[in-house]
Amino acid sequence: MVVSVRRVQTGGRIAVDPAALADVLKVLARHNPGLSKTALEATGKVVAVVSAAASRLSVEQQRRVAGSDNELARAVEAVVEGLATGAGRKLIELPVEKPVEVSQGPGLGRAVDLDEGRRRLAEFATTVRLEDWAGPVAGPGDIEKMFGTKRSTLHEWQKRGALIGLLKGERKHVFPLAQFVDGRPVEGMSQVTKIIAHPRVAWQWLIQTKPSLGEAPLDALKNGRVEEVLEAASRDFG
Repeated sequence: MVVSVRRVQTGGRIAVDPAALADVLKVLARHNPGLSKTALEATGKVVAVVSAAASRLSVEQQRRVAGSDNELARAVEAVVEGLATGAGRKLIELPVEKPVEVSQGPGLGRAVDLDEGRRRLAEFATTVRLEDWAGPVAGPGDIEKMFGTKRSTLHEWQKRGALIGLLKGERKHVFPLAQFVDGRPVEGMSQVTKIIAHPRVAWQWLIQTKPSLGEAPLDALKNGRVEEVLEAASRDFG
């Protein structure tokens, strides 16, 4: 006999649907006519809760439980007896075939000073050109030639976050060209930069494909999916 139990979740606990419990009680009453009303209600609750708990497991976990009849029976019996005696909150101890092996890893090793740490890091660091990860970029002069946009306008867009400028060298800023649509910043950029304040982090996030969007956030902005991009940014950085 298979009993189908609907369930709802409250936090990390299981709350069995009253309708599902009623179905379980009907089945138990039909197949166990000798049970008293009190025993029927108690048994029904146990069956419903166990069924609901099992439904939360993965398929592989369910197979393991189904293949361990004796262990399952002992575990359920121990829980029920524990509840009946007031010890239900105690952990259930199951027999272990082999003693638990206690092991300890090598640890973090010897601490090094800042200079040595930087030296070691430099051995692994690889120099990458800005254009290699950010895509084509251009300075204010080139952008003015391409789009006719004045430097003062670029500065104003950058100041209010509508345009992302990346530092190249010590003081010079360049602007990734992919963020321009018809010579203007793509719509929604200023809202994104309010959520992701650091320009480099924001640009890296915008140009990398995001599974929840099915494309890069920057492409989604260009396709008019501003709200979806803002929700994704809030989940990642909010």
